[in-house]
Amino acid sequence: MNRLQRLHEAGVSIWLDTIRRNLVASGQFDRMIAEDAVTGVTSNPSIFEKAISGSTDYDVAVRELLAEGVEDPMDLFLAMGLEDIRLAADALRPAFERSGGGDGFASFEVTPDLARNTAGTVAQAKELWARLDRPNVMIKVPGTEEGIPAIEELTAAGINVNVTLLFAVGRHEHAALAYIAGLERRLDAGQPIAGISSVASFFVSRVDTAVDRRLPAESALRGKVAVANARRAYRRFGELFSGSRWERLAAEGGRVQRPLWASTGTKDPAYSDVLYVEELVAPRTVNTMPETTLLAFKDHGEVRPSIESNLGEAEQVLSEAEAAGVDLAEVTEQLLDEGITTFSEAYQKLIAVIEGKVQAVREDRVRQGSHLPGLDEAVDSRLASFADDDVVSRIWHRDFTVWRKDPMEITDRLGWLTVHDVMHERIPELKEFAGQCAADGLTDVVLAGMGGSSLAPEVLRDTFGVAPGMLNLHVLDTTNPDQILGVERGLDLGTTLFVIASKSGTTTETLSHFAYFWEKVPDGSKYVAITDPGTPLEALGKERGFRRVFSNPPDIGGRYSALSYFGLVHGALIGMDLDGLLDRAIEMAHACAFCVPPAENPGAWLGAVMGEAARAGRDKVTLVLPERIRSFGYWVEQLIAESTGKEGRGIVPVEGEDLGPPDVYGEDRLFVGIGQDQEIRAGLEELEHAGHLAVLLRLNEEVELGGEFFRWEFATAIAGKVLDIQPFDQPNVQEAKDATKRILSEGDVRPASYDDLGPLLKEVGRGDYLAIQAYVPRTEQNEGLLHSARLRLRDRLRVATTVGFGPRFLHSTGQLHKGGPNTGVFIQVVEEPHEDIAIPDEPYSFRTLFSAQSIGDLQSLRAGGRRVARVHLSDLEEA
Repeated sequence: MNRLQRLHEAGVSIWLDTIRRNLVASGQFDRMIAEDAVTGVTSNPSIFEKAISGSTDYDVAVRELLAEGVEDPMDLFLAMGLEDIRLAADALRPAFERSGGGDGFASFEVTPDLARNTAGTVAQAKELWARLDRPNVMIKVPGTEEGIPAIEELTAAGINVNVTLLFAVGRHEHAALAYIAGLERRLDAGQPIAGISSVASFFVSRVDTAVDRRLPAESALRGKVAVANARRAYRRFGELFSGSRWERLAAEGGRVQRPLWASTGTKDPAYSDVLYVEELVAPRTVNTMPETTLLAFKDHGEVRPSIESNLGEAEQVLSEAEAAGVDLAEVTEQLLDEGITTFSEAYQKLIAVIEGKVQAVREDRVRQGSHLPGLDEAVDSRLASFADDDVVSRIWHRDFTVWRKDPMEITDRLGWLTVHDVMHERIPELKEFAGQCAADGLTDVVLAGMGGSSLAPEVLRDTFGVAPGMLNLHVLDTTNPDQILGVERGLDLGTTLFVIASKSGTTTETLSHFAYFWEKVPDGSKYVAITDPGTPLEALGKERGFRRVFSNPPDIGGRYSALSYFGLVHGALIGMDLDGLLDRAIEMAHACAFCVPPAENPGAWLGAVMGEAARAGRDKVTLVLPERIRSFGYWVEQLIAESTGKEGRGIVPVEGEDLGPPDVYGEDRLFVGIGQDQEIRAGLEELEHAGHLAVLLRLNEEVELGGEFFRWEFATAIAGKVLDIQPFDQPNVQEAKDATKRILSEGDVRPASYDDLGPLLKEVGRGDYLAIQAYVPRTEQNEGLLHSARLRLRDRLRVATTVGFGPRFLHSTGQLHKGGPNTGVFIQVVEEPHEDIAIPDEPYSFRTLFSAQSIGDLQSLRAGGRRVARVHLSDLEEA
């Protein structure tokens, strides 16, 4: 038996806390029932909203309902949602029969607007029950003061009830007593009670989220109160469903109202992802899990009796929490109010999504378009093989053998698949943190970070700007002292926050930035760290009393971390719409889910296109972006280059290169446009007419970049599969770092000699790309000069061109340059800094470090047999 089956054997019914049409239609739900002991499913407005907005599952249903004259969004939702529940209930019917009617249920919720309306709840619940017309369904009723009498009324009417939004043990007791009273009424009326079931959905993780905010950061109670609260509820359950009153009902076939542990997905990345399953194992319980939690428990969960033997410990925890000032009654009442509000908002969003879906269906709108002459057949064949080999499902199940037999740097790098769910729960905390920074008079934030720690924040700042009253973000990802001083001189250090971001906590550039600014502003309240748990940077932040140390989920690589703390902390500080960003990410994740056929999966499709194009010699993925999201290309460039450029293979991302006439391009390009801008569409159409391959990804609002972050991550992982490379390691990045350390250790860092550019340019041939590596300050003037030079060289040589500023690009495209195909021709443009600044506690200065990095990179390229010349900026302009 797998772990989920063992959990079922321990008396825990496993229900899935999600539903969507294709989950059932594809057979995936049947497999979960057969292989993973799933015996139920729950739904709510938020689940349906994500399912409908993030997929094409419902397009046919909407089209058919519209043809039947059903146009009201609520009527459309009920028609589709109830059909999903009926399909799920039918799939669960064997489990229902095997359990004698005690398990195998699918739940559907009354609309949130009735949460405070007893009569309305009863009336709608009866209508839903009749429309569902299945014995193994439950109607979800909120456990509000007004919902309690509805539970009794519905139970007396013979309707199965799932009582939802229970946070307080007292309200859980009221729900149980209402169920018992309903059974008694029915029995007293001479009606059978043996066929009636009920569960009490007791929410867990949200309690910890709320309580932890009220506790000190180092409190031993953090992450413990929710489980203790649930264990107390379980003890009360045992008391309520025993004794003479209950025994009378049990003798007539009455079933207990089982505790159902809800909200069991871990909300804090510092906690185990199976915390609220492992710690709540006991007979006669249900645990409804999100897919991610279910898969995590199947992979590494531990089955052990964890409630009944720990009831005393639970009371001790709750007593200590009370002594620490936590008013649990106030917390749970607030959570109930927030839960009603959240579901109401989700319902309104659901209605809006359905309205948008109707419009999209009527307009025949598609998520992406493509012109792939000569490549379509290969892409279709690849997607079909993905379906045959269950590739997408295996990725979601974190099966490292999709890429390699060795799990190294794969199994511990797949957290990006679900981090958006975890981070969505942290949004209130991030908003509170950012709001306090602004309230404390901080006006600017300097991000010291490289590569994956800095590129997504730069995208967010450039795309969304800075909200009034929030902090202006400055990204510092260089060791050039001229640029460092330029940033510093534009700031009031007294009102500046410094974010020190490094996954490893050991990044040389980042720690050098910290050392420099700490000497000027030795005040921990002006610093924040973002890093993995247990790193030297985490220890440093605690030692120096940083305002906050954000411990990021460690199972995410830097270039896949946009939707984690590394990106979102900065999004909060600039005051952007984090809810919208992550909502779009979640929608895209649903669109890329394991139950979606690969051909309909936007991430799998794009990855197959990029991979097959590269295999066909079109390995220059050229991004065509509107100005409003221009900087998104920086992030995509690193993602693709560092993920695929290895073992002599790879995809060369080309960002920032203006569209030219079709005749300046070779036959090695795949153009990918994003957005609906007329200029983008017209440019791609001209290229298509000339025979070039092109893809257009639909994007209307900037906030949809949340979905694009996820789409491109998934696509890149898929492209790695197509190219037979491991997309999560970076084996050649260390080469330049080692060369830099060796040069620094020698003590006397002297500038390398400069070359004549002419001979190098004569070596550029068909299928090559020209990479300008600029070790100059990243100023508007220099960007303009380099941009102009690259376009002239592209038009003259008819090759793809890229521009990267050093040492920033070492953490981005550096892996591709050294590990990818030997088609790169490198122009290292170097200007020695005019100024210099010391790095505290180091024997070298920033100028020396900067010089050593350029020389080290040059040596690494030459050692790898790459074509490279070192020149002045004036040499490039002249050429």
